[in-house]
Amino acid sequence: MLAVLTVLAFAGVAVTLGALVVLHLAPTGLSPLRDPVSAYGISRFSVLYRVQTLGTAVAAAALAIALAGSGVTAATPAVAALIVLAVARGVISWVPMDAGGAPTTSTGRAHNLLAFGAFAAASVGGFMVGIAFGSTDGLTAAAPIATACGWVMTVASALTILAAATRALRPVFGLAERLIYVGMLTWLACTAVALMGF
Repeated sequence: MLAVLTVLAFAGVAVTLGALVVLHLAPTGLSPLRDPVSAYGISRFSVLYRVQTLGTAVAAAALAIALAGSGVTAATPAVAALIVLAVARGVISWVPMDAGGAPTTSTGRAHNLLAFGAFAAASVGGFMVGIAFGSTDGLTAAAPIATACGWVMTVASALTILAAATRALRPVFGLAERLIYVGMLTWLACTAVALMGF
């Protein structure tokens, strides 16, 4: 069962990455440096945006179940973070962001909360998986990778918040957010790979 769940998690990451690559190559008119990834969700390529959010949700859910039943030491906080990530990513594409310059709506505010929850859960999850792996024989070598991903996501999240609040940094908001994605997908993939051999 563990092998099936880790393969499913890795497949979810691969689907997410594939959809993101296609979105970034598509003629959307969006800037990877400036625009949030969520902007693809209100473009004519919204289906691909939904595919990538669901891919991440599947990966996180599969890893939550795998960790919970794996016998990994002190895994409960990591499992909780993965469940929050799975739920937030599973719901977010049905709760689109507000278009730039449009009035703020309750749907747009809910989208922002889901995005914040997902990125916070992923950042915390990186550290929690690092702690759990570091306490478990056979997984200690993977612990520093998970922890490093936690730091990447935390620093990138802080930069994203600063870019949203600071006019001077606004042109790099999209880049900062995409660094969160790099950390998140690396963390999920590495966690899946580590558990495959456990």
